[in-house]
Amino acid sequence: MRPDILFVNPSAQAGIYQGLADSLTAIEPPLWSRLLASYMMVKGASVEILDPEALGMTAEESVDAAVTLNPRLVVAVVQGHQPSASTQTMPAAMYFCQRFKAEREDIPILVVGGHPAALPERTLEETGADLVCTGEGPVTISALYQTIETPALWDSVVPGLCFTHGQGRNIYRSRHYAENIWNLTEEMPGGMWDKLPMDRYRAHGWHAFTNGCERKPYASIYTTLGCPYSCSFCNIQNPFRQGDFLKYGGKANSYRMWNPTHVVNEIQQLVEKYNVINIKIADEMFVLNRSHVLNICDQITERGLGDKINAWCYARIDTLKDERLMEKMRAAGIRWCGVGIESMSEHVRDGVDKNDFTIEDIFKACERLRRQDICLAANFMFGLPDDDEKSMNETLDMIFDIMPEWLNVYCTVAYPGTVLYRQALENGWELPDSWSGYSHHAYDYLPLRTRHLTAAEVLRFRDEAFQKFYGSPSYQSRVLTKFGPGAVVEVQEMVRVPLRRKLLDD
Repeated sequence: MRPDILFVNPSAQAGIYQGLADSLTAIEPPLWSRLLASYMMVKGASVEILDPEALGMTAEESVDAAVTLNPRLVVAVVQGHQPSASTQTMPAAMYFCQRFKAEREDIPILVVGGHPAALPERTLEETGADLVCTGEGPVTISALYQTIETPALWDSVVPGLCFTHGQGRNIYRSRHYAENIWNLTEEMPGGMWDKLPMDRYRAHGWHAFTNGCERKPYASIYTTLGCPYSCSFCNIQNPFRQGDFLKYGGKANSYRMWNPTHVVNEIQQLVEKYNVINIKIADEMFVLNRSHVLNICDQITERGLGDKINAWCYARIDTLKDERLMEKMRAAGIRWCGVGIESMSEHVRDGVDKNDFTIEDIFKACERLRRQDICLAANFMFGLPDDDEKSMNETLDMIFDIMPEWLNVYCTVAYPGTVLYRQALENGWELPDSWSGYSHHAYDYLPLRTRHLTAAEVLRFRDEAFQKFYGSPSYQSRVLTKFGPGAVVEVQEMVRVPLRRKLLDD
């Protein structure tokens, strides 16, 4: 039967991660495809989800599969493992859209995602798609579905749309902004697991350290949507801005929650029907609303699910003050907490609007997590605008002092839709020549320079810091003691995979 709508996540693993993509990276269920598909199912549309990455399809095979399904509308979801990854998946989206339109010019393609929302006109030009969503998507897709056969109505009836029409591919914007969805539980219930190849997904290697290094089965879910913060380097707000908030740097009131009982019902289904153990709570900020977190954790514990799952979540340092809450989280099977610390320097963090905590706060939060046996996945950034060699070395020293169970260390890049991107354009800072250059692991990766350091100096420091930390006997000894020899092997294999850098080869 011909589906009304096909949601596709173009696969970009190989281009993003180089050799790490073969076995070391996670394979994530397509969160936004699930959410958007569930919204349209509620509206009465027939939907399918195509996940080429999970199915191991080549780019050409994914186009062939989409053509075979013959939907009325294709929605290309530009999504990665995290919100910022939307930009680095653009090359895959461009290839898919261009190839599909060459095969089936008669079937419209809509592109959604954080990057397209920031640069809708440019996305239309680069992908050859027919339409781009300028908001978060559900309302736009629903209105488009109702008028798919009458393009003359799109500008007046379909909110949040940027589109081309006619022989000259003239670009138009619809007259209205799309409203965000607030009744998430009823209108966008998620689920849709039966539409996905559940046996193909695998967790991050480090996530599975607390599960005997068994990375399958795996699932990722949302319990909240959006973020109340506006760090200048982050593009999480891109799809949520409306009206006046569309301007760079504008804040959007985007933070919403699913009903906790609904969330736990989904977790229970994943455990009992799909034998899922590893779960990523993908909320940009899970540890924020105390009553929401407590309700979820208490229900998980009451249903006896806490001992059956190995979950991880995100938090900020300034949300990790309630140790009783952390105790509840651990009892509910949350064994990892990803925390964005970014820099040891308060001055450096202040320059990117993330200075709501002190150095003392950082160490206290880490110690609270440790006391509750919750592992720390610490996120740091080198090359923030005020960084110099001294501040980056101080941050590296701090990393060794904290000794997190896992370290994610990045260079700063200016993602479209962020304050940093606006500043880069205004000041003439060098940006990558292609969207793949925004990927932290890509060959053509080009981070921002700082006020004191070149991009090459920042990248060299980051790559050397990565090797220094993961190759250190102190870290590997800690991993061996806490997780066993299998985890050490995983770390050593990762360290041995070389990441070639065009910037450093030149």
